Order: sequence, then structure tokens, then C-alpha cells
Amino acid sequence: MKRTLLVASFFAAIFAAIAFPAPQADAGLFGGGPKPTATPSPAPMPTATPEPPQIVIPRLIDKLKANPNDRQAMVDLAMEYLTIGHPDLALPITQKLLQMGEKTAQVYYFDGSAQEAMGNVNGAIADLENASNLAPTNLGILSSLTQLYLKVNRPADAERVANRAVVFNKSDPQAYSNLGLVYASEQKFDNARTQFEAAFKLDQKDITPLLQEAQTYVAQDAVPSAVTVVERALQYDPKNVQALVFKADLIAKEQDFAQASAAYDDAVAAAPNDQARVGILVRKAAMYAAAKQPAQAQAVFEQAIKTYPAVSSAHTAYGEYWLQNKQPQRAVGEFLNALKVDKNDPGALQDMAEFEMQSGRPTDAIGYLKQLTAVAPSAQAFALLGQAYVSTRNYAAAKDACQTSFQIQRTPDTLTCIAGSDFSLKNYKEAAQIFDILNSNVKQYVDANPQILYMMGQSYTKTNQKGKAVAAYRILLKGMRPGTKAYKQIAQLVAALDRRAPAPKKKR
Repeated sequence: MKRTLLVASFFAAIFAAIAFPAPQADAGLFGGGPKPTATPSPAPMPTATPEPPQIVIPRLIDKLKANPNDRQAMVDLAMEYLTIGHPDLALPITQKLLQMGEKTAQVYYFDGSAQEAMGNVNGAIADLENASNLAPTNLGILSSLTQLYLKVNRPADAERVANRAVVFNKSDPQAYSNLGLVYASEQKFDNARTQFEAAFKLDQKDITPLLQEAQTYVAQDAVPSAVTVVERALQYDPKNVQALVFKADLIAKEQDFAQASAAYDDAVAAAPNDQARVGILVRKAAMYAAAKQPAQAQAVFEQAIKTYPAVSSAHTAYGEYWLQNKQPQRAVGEFLNALKVDKNDPGALQDMAEFEMQSGRPTDAIGYLKQLTAVAPSAQAFALLGQAYVSTRNYAAAKDACQTSFQIQRTPDTLTCIAGSDFSLKNYKEAAQIFDILNSNVKQYVDANPQILYMMGQSYTKTNQKGKAVAAYRILLKGMRPGTKAYKQIAQLVAALDRRAPAPKKKR
């Protein structure tokens, strides 16, 4: 995922006259951030009904309109919302269930899943600990709790829970894989391999544990050993595309490009559809590009485009290749070609939006981003839309976009965008409240961003919180060079406030 510069662009639009240093960005708020990729996910609770969500969700909503206290309907609706990727809609329901005394393992699990997806990892851990106390042998709950412990760097707790899962689920390979992942995260690679072998022994139709075992050798930079394990996996599942691509990637890592190319071709032959085939060819082209063999890389991209003309992502990837090679016009040509094939190609829409932003055309970027958020809504897409609106000084629209982004994934950048939009709209009370939240939860991020400190100081001044304003300005002055015009401006603000400002109250 491409990283946004939301905070930087926001401040560039507002404070062009004040020469502050560049701000630092942060990955997540209140424990949020990207999820680990290698996480076993056995279902601990009943899964969604076979009916499509667009049928079952309206029916459950109608059922709750008739009887707002129908607990089973609430549980079912929360599960459906989680299934379709809407933890923001599930969380109010699970919270209400808990308030009603419906403190079952299932409700705690659903609430924990929603809390984690919304970035509240500590809340998710508390929920899953409660769920595990009520259902101490449930593998799904124990696996999820294990991964959360790893996320917050509590390996001893992760190992304890994973071992418990094995004790009570001796016949389930997922229990052993889960424990293997814990050992691998602790770099106890021999122990991890033992668990992955145990998992594979229980179900030799699933080669995933062997691929996980191969990853332990990659972590030790023992690529030939990893290749050996992957080839063993392919003996059991010769057409497994994931394993074939993994093998090609490993051989490429050893810089045996001829053999790697053949391995990628084997994966293409086994791929289930043209979209997957193009994805593999893009990896093959990337191998040549990384090896500084541009002619070969370009030949593979062009082969993908010619062979699979209905797959827009081939053009998008080729455009990104040209962008990386500092040929923006050729890149734009490919992005536009992608949109001719599929007007809703998310990658091409985002690439065009970012290109227009970098070219100083935020209004054009907004058009692409509005289409992107309609066809592929995501936290990043809405954050980029907020960035574009800020650049056009449409702060009301920026606030709406950033609020939507923050609801999907909590990050300091998007919360700052909301505060900054409020500040620009002269909603100083709301801005000051958000700055309080930022300062309490991610103070290091705040202190490293002089533009945030400036807006904090202004917002606190406008809301008659002069002690807080002085504190913000003094931190700001520490990062500025004395004698500069900006330094003198801030020093004057402090001097004016300091004569009558009470000290900020300390928390007890």
C-alpha cells in the first residue's frame, strides 16, 4: 500500500507562510496498524448463513425494528457485518449486547474481532481473554488471542495460549501451525519446524504448514533449504500456485534467473484465471527489473499485455514500472490504457490520482479519488481524498473524507486531518478536543510535528486554554532555530500568553 502524505499536504495548504520542518508520520493510533499476514483463522463460532448478505441483513434489521431486544438477531447481525468487513457497524451491536448482560464467548469474540479491526488492540485482547475463560478449549478463540499477544509483543503469553490450544485440540493441525507461528516469531526455528511437521502429518492434503516451515529457513537466509521444503510440498500438491510462485521467488533470490523464469512459467500454467496469470508475470518482470535487466522486464510486461488484453492490471503494473524509472508520461499512458480496459481499476485510479496531486492538479485528482472510493472504499482511498480536498481548501469535504477514513482505520494522520479541518473551519472547540486525544495517545507523534503544535496552540488560545497553548508553543520552539522569523512569531505568542496563562493541570 502506498503511503500518504496527508499531514504534510494539509499543513502546506494552511501554513505556507511559516517555515516549519517537515512532520513525521505514524502508522497507527491506539494500537492500530497493519495486521500480520501469517495468521491461522479457524472459525471459532457459527459462520454466516448461506444466504447472501444483501438478503439476510435487511431481514435482521427488520426483525430488530419489530423487537429491538431480540438478542439472537443482534448476534446474527453483528456476525453478518463482520463477515462483509464492516466492524464499524458490528461494534455498536456487540457493545449493546454486553451492556444487556449477553456476556457469552461468542459475543466477546465478535466484539474482540470488531475492536481489533477498529484499531483497539487492548480492547480486543480483553474481549478474547474473557472469551477464552468462557470457552477455554476453543481453537479459533485461542488462535486469535495468540496472534493478538504477538502483535503487542507478549510472546510468553502467546506461547502459553498456543500450547493450551494444542493440549485441547490434539487432532487439529491448525493448533500445531498456530504454535509453530509463535515459535517462529520468537526465532525458535527448530521448535517451529517440529510443530509445522506435526500439522502436516495430520492433514497431508494441506501443504500450508510446509510452506510455513520453508519460511523459517528464509528467515535464517537458508534459501536452498527453503527450496527443498517447497519442492517436497509440491510433491503432494503439484499444481499449488502459491507453492509454485514461492519456489520461483526463492530461486530468483538466489539470482538464478533462467531457472526462476521457468518456475514462474510453471506457476502461470497452473494459475486458475487470467488475473492470476498476469500477477505472476508481473512478479517475473519485477525480478528482471530488480536485476537491472530492463529489456527483459519490459518484454515480460508487453507479453502480459498482449496475451491477456482484458486484464487491466497488466497496464497498471507496467505504468508503475515506468514511474519507478522516471518516465512519467509513459507511466500515465499505461494508467490510462488500464482505465480503457476497466474504468474502475483501483490501482490505475489511485496511480492517476497521485500523479495529478504531484503535478499540482488536485481538482483532477479528486475526480479519480471519488471514483476510487465508490468502487474500492478503503481507509487509504478516503485519506487520499481528504488530502486532495485540503489542497483545494475545501475543508468541510476534507473533514468528511478523513472521518470516513478514520472510521475504517484509526491513524494519527487522519485524525489530525479532522482536527485541522475543524481548525480551518473555525470549529476551535472540536479541534482542541481532538488535539487533547492526540496528545494523550500519541504524544511523540504530536511533538514531532511542528504544524500540529502550532494548530494546537491556536486552538487552545481560541478556547481560552492558555496554559495548554503555552505548553504547545514551548515544545514547538524547541525544534525551531532561534532568530528566524518563524521563531520570533511563536516567541511573541508565548510572551503575550505567558503573562496571564495558568499552568496546565497535571493528571492525577
